Amino acid sequence: MPKLSQIIDAPHVDQRRLIRLLKEMYGENEGKDNFRVELRLNRYKIYALDDNPRPLTEDQIRDLQAKRRR
Repeated sequence: MPKLSQIIDAPHVDQRRLIRLLKEMYGENEGKDNFRVELRLNRYKIYALDDNPRPLTEDQIRDLQAKRRR
């Protein structure tokens, strides 16, 4: 059963970078990701299948912020 490991309140997250980072952190098992992400109202809920989930650091979250183009 996945455990809630972190909630990220960030309206401008680069979703591709987030998924890539989570795959690096939690990996895959038999072709399936060891995590789940829910997005609702600019809030990302990350659920890990790990017994000891590691939350993203503030620096990692800041790096995920999508750069707004002008």
